[in-house]
Amino acid sequence: MRNQYQIMILASLVTGILLISPVMAQYVPDYRWPTLTYEEGWTELFNGEDLTGWVVYLRMEDKSTKRYLPDDQTVFAVQDGIVTATGDPRGCLRTLDVFDNFVFHVEIRFPEGKGNTGVLIYCQEDEVWPQAVECQGYNDHMGRIFPIRGATLEGGEMIHLATNPPGEWNTYEVYSEEGRIATVVNGKVVGLASNADPSTGYICLQSEGVPVEFRNIKIKRYTPAHRMRPKPQE
Repeated sequence: MRNQYQIMILASLVTGILLISPVMAQYVPDYRWPTLTYEEGWTELFNGEDLTGWVVYLRMEDKSTKRYLPDDQTVFAVQDGIVTATGDPRGCLRTLDVFDNFVFHVEIRFPEGKGNTGVLIYCQEDEVWPQAVECQGYNDHMGRIFPIRGATLEGGEMIHLATNPPGEWNTYEVYSEEGRIATVVNGKVVGLASNADPSTGYICLQSEGVPVEFRNIKIKRYTPAHRMRPKPQE
């Protein structure tokens, strides 16, 4: 009886594998590497003087979220051509426009040691943690890609760590193309993801617990053909 029972279990497992294996065989995640050389066509998102073209929203003590005009709050400010964020309360600086296919460029520095922030893309609403995809800005995970608040994607884990030491600037670029995402930190590809849903929305910079600084914020929109490519052969 025991042998017969084991045979039945084995038969069930084999049947299940045969049923699902054709579906699994058809699915190939679409990870591509960004083309790191590109032409002119940048649009400056930060004018170096004030937060014109941006919206701020912050988390209140009662856990609600409040939206501000940039001049009506003190968490995000501009000093000597740099956007500063105090980190407290938590919140976001977001673009006025929504974007789908783009290269987003920003430089990030933590002036007081290790810190946390993020570049949120495809943001759907003004919440401190909106439905979106987060391109991590935390020192030890800078470049990791993951979905939040019901968004979905495939992949996103870090290939390696490329962050500069605290106090130094990090060049951070996010490539988005038809739901495929790549993060490039200090010139090195760090994260790759695909099949993001949603795949269009606002872009946000986070105030997340510690002081952080941003500069040289710009974006390039593009048509996706031939902009991301397979990983080059070693």
